[in-house]
Amino acid sequence: MLKFFQIAQIVIPPPPVAGRGLTLAELGSLIAIVGSFLTNVAVIGAIIAIIISGVMYMRAGSDTTKITSAKTWLWNSLIGALIVLGVGVIINTIANVVTREFFCRLSILGQCIF
Repeated sequence: MLKFFQIAQIVIPPPPVAGRGLTLAELGSLIAIVGSFLTNVAVIGAIIAIIISGVMYMRAGSDTTKITSAKTWLWNSLIGALIVLGVGVIINTIANVVTREFFCRLSILGQCIF
C-alpha cells in the first residue's frame, strides 16, 4: 500500500511549449499592422460621422436645436479623427522604437548604417 502512495505523488512535468520565439522585427510588424488596421477603421468611422452630421445639418432647416446638434456631431467627429490620427502616430513611433528603426539616421537597403 505504501508503494501506491509513493507512485501517486510523482510530479509529472508539463510538456514543453510548442512554437518558436517572437523576434523584435516580428513584434514591430505586428504592432504596425494592428495599429494601421485600427486607425483605418476609426478614420472610416469618423468620415461616416462627418457625413451624418452634414445630412443632419441639411435636414435641420431653421430649427436651431437641430443645427446645434449637427455642429456638435461635426466637431466631435473631427476631434475624434484627430485623436485617432495622433494615436496612429504614437503607435508607429512605438513600433519604430521597438524595431530600433527610430534611432537610425541613415538606412541603406534596410540596414542601419549610422
